[in-house]
Amino acid sequence: MKPDATKYNPDAEYLRDLLKRSGLSQRAAAAQIGLSAAGFQNYIRKTGDKKYRKAPYTVQFALECLTDPRS
Repeated sequence: MKPDATKYNPDAEYLRDLLKRSGLSQRAAAAQIGLSAAGFQNYIRKTGDKKYRKAPYTVQFALECLTDPRS
């Protein structure tokens, strides 16, 4: 899998779907991609929540890699 930032989708719902497809807990996914659990949680909060933060493309790509069976 190669990065392609033209496919950037910071939508929290999309990131939550990737997390679900990975089969990992929030804490385990955060650890695997090098984030704190609290920081990762801010990216997957509902958009509009005051603690929500738009995830950078690198976080999206890392989650996509965790769902790729070739990884």
